[in-house]
Amino acid sequence: MATILCYGDSLTWGRVPNGGRYPKHLRWPTMLNDLLGQQHQVINFGLPGRTTIWNDPFLEGRNGLAYLQAALETFGPVDILILMLGTNDLKRHFHIGAYEAAKGVEKLIEKSRIPNTHDFPVPTLVVIAPPNILSPTGSMAESFDGAIEKSQHFHQYYQDIAIRNQCIFLNAAGVLQPSDVDGVHLDTQANEQLANSIYSLIKMEI
Repeated sequence: MATILCYGDSLTWGRVPNGGRYPKHLRWPTMLNDLLGQQHQVINFGLPGRTTIWNDPFLEGRNGLAYLQAALETFGPVDILILMLGTNDLKRHFHIGAYEAAKGVEKLIEKSRIPNTHDFPVPTLVVIAPPNILSPTGSMAESFDGAIEKSQHFHQYYQDIAIRNQCIFLNAAGVLQPSDVDGVHLDTQANEQLANSIYSLIKMEI
């Protein structure tokens, strides 16, 4: 039995584009678990607003680096760690781009490989470049002002980080796009497309 930990933001958590949360069976980690079989455990540890390494002045506890070690110990031993973070890094109050988001992911990779007191083995890492941001609407528009162009560079920088750190890589923008409803979050079809793509990458790893 393999334990797969999905460490992400609202795209992993299951945010509905116009607000609310999808029921469990419509979130991509659950769909991935269905594809892998119930003898394996896929854990959805997404949190809306989570960043790679940044403290959000408006949302408490969203620094992904600060909670990763605790997550790995809580759910460990983890066989596969899936990292899909960076979308929230592009919120305008952080004043950073895809390059800095990718460097944040690299810090998460390094953290996941630090020896622990439980002698848990180092997990296999899957790095996912988040989907491109479309035209944000409603409350998303102000938060992600300027993020559309920045998000188009996720693929390049995340792939570089994944190769350098010997991680499995997936470019989400190559298989899906966010919903037109808010330009950021995933519809049910995109959740299914993401689950299928990850399954193809990791089915031989377990």
